[in-house]
Amino acid sequence: MDKYLRMCLPVAEFEERMTNWHPNVSEYMVESDGGADIGVTFRGITPMDDDELDDTFSDVVYSDIGTTLAETLYEELREANKRLATAESLTGGMLASAIVDVPGASEVFYGGVVAYTETAKMDRLGVLDSTLAECGAVSGETAVEMASGLISDDVSIAVATTGLAGPGGGSNDKPVGLVYIAVTDYDFTEVFEHRFYGDREEIRKQAKDYAMFHVIQHIRKNAEPVDMESEY
Repeated sequence: MDKYLRMCLPVAEFEERMTNWHPNVSEYMVESDGGADIGVTFRGITPMDDDELDDTFSDVVYSDIGTTLAETLYEELREANKRLATAESLTGGMLASAIVDVPGASEVFYGGVVAYTETAKMDRLGVLDSTLAECGAVSGETAVEMASGLISDDVSIAVATTGLAGPGGGSNDKPVGLVYIAVTDYDFTEVFEHRFYGDREEIRKQAKDYAMFHVIQHIRKNAEPVDMESEY
């Protein structure tokens, strides 16, 4: 039998899981644009392989059809009647761009803020200067305040990205590739710490993809439909 999965996982990490857990499964094809949004087609697997693959990738699979992260995010937001806003630092608008590439995105996407400097994070998103002084711009606390600064009557869910894309600027405590992603709505807030690998573009693409993945997972776990008047 054949099997198709879409998952949020860098190709190198996918290959590592396959080597460690499924050395007997060798016929598969991976689709990737260099980020973390990948599609995998497995060929000629057994029913046992099918179940075991589901277990191995249950934490990263978001679909078993050919929709991308952005398309899946659009559908999840639309079905939950949610409107999303984005606050981006290292991704610099890549996240918002991916969302608006989907036809009909205006139904679910309010807008985005690129706040690259600390001053911009304070002025445009309401991040506290004390948070930046105590925790730094690259921190879970800052990511949460960036996302929380977007919640309003018109925005029912928000996501923020902050991190170090390199190639310089890292330290032992905060190495290049360290990224924080926060997702918040009216009731629940989550923050995720990641360490991505690759060059600057690869790190930024992975951060963009994981931001969409975390919003999808957040909606599936927590969101209840909220009645909002459409502006369109």
